[in-house]
Amino acid sequence: MNASFDLALSAAKAAAGMQHYPQSTLYVVATPIGNLADISLRALHVLQLANAIACEDTRHSQGLLRQYGIEKPLLAVHEHNELEAAIGVIERLQRGERVAYISDAGTPAVSDPGARLVAAVRAAGLGVMPLPGASSVTTALSAAGICGDSGFIFAGFLPSKAGERDQAVLQLQAEPRAVVILEAPHRIEALSHAMTALGDRLVTVGRELTKQFEEI
Repeated sequence: MNASFDLALSAAKAAAGMQHYPQSTLYVVATPIGNLADISLRALHVLQLANAIACEDTRHSQGLLRQYGIEKPLLAVHEHNELEAAIGVIERLQRGERVAYISDAGTPAVSDPGARLVAAVRAAGLGVMPLPGASSVTTALSAAGICGDSGFIFAGFLPSKAGERDQAVLQLQAEPRAVVILEAPHRIEALSHAMTALGDRLVTVGRELTKQFEEI
């Protein structure tokens, strides 16, 4: 471990180590959405403390964790095996282990895998502790200036098929609050056409949020 990693992990332990981190608990850990510096000290401490780390993509997560000088056993828990993989995670928790779960970026279980894992762990009577962090939703809202006291709704990813997407947009037509929608770059043009059904509204588009080439 190089000196910078050692310093960061020591700082994490000093800042977060006094909190109680119960065994037999799933820790849902938010990771950066682009900028490696956006990891929290508490997240670094828990990732270091965990007996194993469940993740959406083991290769991606291995590279991310290596950036912080953390090496732990990795468990693949993604959208295609989440229910089956949850059994193995629950067995570890029942043995008294601490398991952290991370998705590829941002907060697990919010437009990312993790919700079914969390539900299964709770159904088994075991603990779940969330660790907040970087979020594309709140990052975009903070730069848009349109949320105010009325709040917002999070629509996530709309359907990719044109007809289903149009119907989803129509359901938002009467919504007076700010609406947050996620979309892949190659579908932005199609989404913009569908959104004309929403009428005269201010639209803020963010891409590469928190990264070097961020655009808003």
